[in-house]
Amino acid sequence: MVMDFEYSDLLKMSKAKDNETIVEHTENLIKQAELLKNFGYIKDDDVAKDLITACYYHDFGKVNEQFQYRINNKTKFNEAEEVPHNILSVFFIDKNNCINYENVFFAVLYHHYKEGLEYKNYIKERFDLIKNNLSAAGIVIPSEFQTLKTVNKMRKIKELKLEDKEKQKAVLIKGLLHRCDYSASANIQCEIKNDFLNNVLYNWKINGNKIYNELQNFCIQNTDKNIIVTAPTGMGKTEAGLLWCGDNKCFFVLPLESAINAMYERIKKLSGDSYTERVALLHSDMMTYYYEHRDYDSDINEYYNDSKQMSLPITVCTPDQIFDFVLKYPGYEYKLAISSYSKFIIDEIQMYSPDLLASILYAIKMIHTMGGKIAVLTATLPPFVRDKLKEIFGEDIPQADFSKYGVTRHNIKVHNKTLCSEDICNIVEKTNSDNIKKYLVICNSVDDTTIKLYNELKNEYKDEIKVNLLHSKFIKRDRAEKETEILKAPDDRTTTEIWISTSLVEASLDIDFDILVTELSDLFSLFQRMGRVNRKGEKDFSDTNVYIFTEKQGEASKYIDDTIYEQSKKAINSIGDIIIDEQKKVELIEEYLSTEKIMNSQYRKEFDSCYKYISDLFEYEKSKKDKFRNIDTVDAIPEDIYKNEIENNDDISNKDIRKLTVSVPHYYLYYHQKPSYYTVDKVKFPVLYRSAFNYDKDTGLTSKKNINNKDFDNIISDS
Repeated sequence: MVMDFEYSDLLKMSKAKDNETIVEHTENLIKQAELLKNFGYIKDDDVAKDLITACYYHDFGKVNEQFQYRINNKTKFNEAEEVPHNILSVFFIDKNNCINYENVFFAVLYHHYKEGLEYKNYIKERFDLIKNNLSAAGIVIPSEFQTLKTVNKMRKIKELKLEDKEKQKAVLIKGLLHRCDYSASANIQCEIKNDFLNNVLYNWKINGNKIYNELQNFCIQNTDKNIIVTAPTGMGKTEAGLLWCGDNKCFFVLPLESAINAMYERIKKLSGDSYTERVALLHSDMMTYYYEHRDYDSDINEYYNDSKQMSLPITVCTPDQIFDFVLKYPGYEYKLAISSYSKFIIDEIQMYSPDLLASILYAIKMIHTMGGKIAVLTATLPPFVRDKLKEIFGEDIPQADFSKYGVTRHNIKVHNKTLCSEDICNIVEKTNSDNIKKYLVICNSVDDTTIKLYNELKNEYKDEIKVNLLHSKFIKRDRAEKETEILKAPDDRTTTEIWISTSLVEASLDIDFDILVTELSDLFSLFQRMGRVNRKGEKDFSDTNVYIFTEKQGEASKYIDDTIYEQSKKAINSIGDIIIDEQKKVELIEEYLSTEKIMNSQYRKEFDSCYKYISDLFEYEKSKKDKFRNIDTVDAIPEDIYKNEIENNDDISNKDIRKLTVSVPHYYLYYHQKPSYYTVDKVKFPVLYRSAFNYDKDTGLTSKKNINNKDFDNIISDS
């Protein structure tokens, strides 16, 4: 679809940017818009035509003399003499070129937005200045009355609910205008079409002599629908999700950075040598990961920019990187518009905190309204989440539970007591053999349980048995080394090892240990943890391979939901010491953690409160600076690391510094005194004082005094 527009000589001579004329920039935008239409990402011809019209007019206001003087002389915006170019641009719009003039006007007017600026008052107060700014361009300006009348309609568009069809068109046009503008400014293609995935999956099937299982066939049969699926570990959920996606733009959404990196590597392997044009990472530390796993010679910054712009066919990401549009901040339409033609695979939905889960479910509602597709594909699904999804999608959404196809893998023993190091020693002494060498201990908190057990077991075993510790409070370099070690551990059948960890390993690492010793927090977490033992179901489980200690201890008592915990404890005690299959796990969740039984839980109350808060937000009420999560994290440098590795190193780079940081809650910085900062490449990194925190490679970051807040491993974070 090509629309012919004319440009005045003045527009051809005027600059949009330092090295680009208004016409050159405009043509680049129109090229991106036509690409979106040709790829089939814009299905409404009226929207496509109005998008191209908005692209055409969006920067014409830059023709004014004040802007041209400023860009040529590198001066700052002068509020007394110049009007923002987005306001000036709307006066160029010819109604005859629009299907819906108000939607084009809305997109152009709001494609830049200054927080707190009320356009009606601004235009009313500066109408003469607007005329002066446009006089040289020869624009005939509508009367002040007609202009303000149109602006009033813009306000009504903002106030419409997303369910309104006209609102959806306005959001699409504005969001896709941003899409085209950002891509043209970055000099990248806004979308690279997915024309490879079906073929890649076919080759995976043929070359591996594979037969699609029940789960994978279900996803193929329902590829054009939203779906809700629960399936146990080992059924090929990743491949099933990709088969559901097919040759479409796709986002694979996971809760933890380590899980995202692992998923990225799996899809990268499937994608072959062209992976930099096919699959992207999108999380807070993606650049570091790209550098450390680089295996090509082309410009890594180009791959990074394509990833940040979400231009590649498949993106593996954390929810905050895509779903933050629920805050409806100025420009939120950009990501929502991308969502309108995308498919989303959401895994491990049970792992999120109540506020983040509420944000995800509201994002799903918005995506569904705009025409995007969702596959909730998870090992365990809270019943109330399923009910909320059915409320969003309607009762006719295809649902399936494949638990009956799961391989039985676990023989459990329940201890109604708190876990201590003596218990672990007794289990090791009783079970250690040629076939049982690898023990995984998962605790609910770091400082007061995990590190305590680690120190006691190290002291007990000396060099006799290797004892390891892994949690989120290691600097990135040390954590990466430990994650590499734990992934390799099960393959070594000569050495007895004990790994002590937290919820960090529940869904993030593809590990297969012989014995699990775990504290109880809730059934969802418990069954995720059990998935780290006898993962493929090929090991003997005639004797106990999962030991569950039901009593809470230490800091964990402060953040584990009492209602969900007590119901989970009842569930486990109701079955006692048995071999438990996948179907039984689902039955326990359905019976003991039903929507009704957790209705009055603190978790559910927080979820409902957050969902309502997000639902009630007015457009542009929040700024983009507001956090998607109420957990504000920061990468900080422990003072021990700073003194030993940074202070006297003048050649250290930003990339190297990031490897020496640990992600912590923001309140850590101010717990004892105002922090100092180390700056490299204009980026400031706070330093965690020795007076408050210790750091060493064996135990990670530990606080010298009790910090009265939730342990960070038990909150899904950006990392």
